[in-house]
Amino acid sequence: MAAFKEMLLETLNDLSCQEFEKFKEVLELTVFQEDLIDISVRFSDTAEIVYLMLQNYGQQSVELMMKTFKKMNRSDLVQRLDTSSGNKGPSRSSESEAHGDIMDSSDWTKLEPEVNSTDADEAPTYSLQSEAGTFECSVSDLRWVCKEKVSFKYQFCSWEEHMERMEILQYMPAGPLMDITVTAGKLNEVYLPHWICTDDNPEILDKFAVLHIDSCGDVVEKVSEVTSSHVKLSEPIFSPRAVLMKLGFPVKIKCNVLIYYQTNTTFLKLHVYLIPHDPALEKTVDKKKSSKGYEIIEKPRPDKYLKMQQGFVLKSDISTAKISPQILTLRYDSQDPNFYEVFIENPDTNFNLTLSHSCTNKSKPVCEPVWTCELRKVDYLKSGHFEEEHTVDELSALVHKTATITTVKEKLFRVLQRLREEDFEHFKWFLENKIAKSKLEKANRTRVVDLMEQTYNQQAVEVTKMLFKKMDRNDLVKLL
Repeated sequence: MAAFKEMLLETLNDLSCQEFEKFKEVLELTVFQEDLIDISVRFSDTAEIVYLMLQNYGQQSVELMMKTFKKMNRSDLVQRLDTSSGNKGPSRSSESEAHGDIMDSSDWTKLEPEVNSTDADEAPTYSLQSEAGTFECSVSDLRWVCKEKVSFKYQFCSWEEHMERMEILQYMPAGPLMDITVTAGKLNEVYLPHWICTDDNPEILDKFAVLHIDSCGDVVEKVSEVTSSHVKLSEPIFSPRAVLMKLGFPVKIKCNVLIYYQTNTTFLKLHVYLIPHDPALEKTVDKKKSSKGYEIIEKPRPDKYLKMQQGFVLKSDISTAKISPQILTLRYDSQDPNFYEVFIENPDTNFNLTLSHSCTNKSKPVCEPVWTCELRKVDYLKSGHFEEEHTVDELSALVHKTATITTVKEKLFRVLQRLREEDFEHFKWFLENKIAKSKLEKANRTRVVDLMEQTYNQQAVEVTKMLFKKMDRNDLVKLL
């Protein structure tokens, strides 16, 4: 820290009085944009600014000052700080040099895995095979490089039984835990996905590690290369594997928002989860909610990285909505993650949900939303219906619509009954483009019809015809 202090002081002392005033102005703006603690440097001298920065931002002070100088068009000072501080820790560039900017997702050939699931209580197995080249799994984001034909499979594992040991080792999960098994050929390089944001704080790169669980216990390995989304393993040995992050450092992560609603109620009750982008945890939550009569409402996830241990507030633009708790803290909880409950007595209109930081900074009374979505009545067809008066014409139209839907459902059910079990599983596989796999895995024919009606509405018959054509079942197409 003494070396950082001396370096920052020397750099600031090279500024003219006018440049120094400009620096303070731009620094305050940068601090605001990075959502950091406001240190109010407007009336401070160089020594006090450096002291305040190191006290509040630590080694991140160098990166923060570089960003400030960049906005001032002082590339010479940016270069000086970059050279003086040194680029320690894992490399971010060697992967790019080896494969020609392979960090770009367009350079990887995406493959859809084959999903095998025999038991609802067990995690499904994903199988993949490829020729030589660079590939990415479309489900897990796992990447691999091979020089020959290769086949392998993997399962997502729960972090639950490992969390206590990780905390003792002073690490936290930074990506999904996957058990990988190579069945043929060899994987020369593997890139494990992580959900940590590295752009805001390059110093965080040397806080990454990789977990390797074998028969002897937990092994925490150092990392040689980190990209914005992956950690590289060269000549890997396989077992349950995952990316770790050292505890005690503020990080932002990639998140999912899961929305569930309780079916068969006159009111609307939502349970809204904010969790890390962990497929195993999502499956655990989905299984728990499904067993209690909840169905998921699929919406896009936040496009921004969100800060761990930060409080978030969920709000609705419908005045009758009751939401609790008022603030929910983003943390990784593999056992029983907390959620917002949204209760609306009579949901008679479309409405929006908005997620924002809980503002503790007095200079920022209004926090910008980090995620928003519109919930439409069609999103929760099995809930939220209430009594209302209808005219004779409206009642007639409603009865006709109900009869039509019933007829469509009956047709779909009867034609699905003509499929053998193997063909029925094939049919469900085609539906996974629009309907969540977790809903389809153990769904029987009546459940599949309900899911199709909810997803496609009056287009369900046409979608079914299209899928039958893909399956070369033109006899069923004619029947429909």
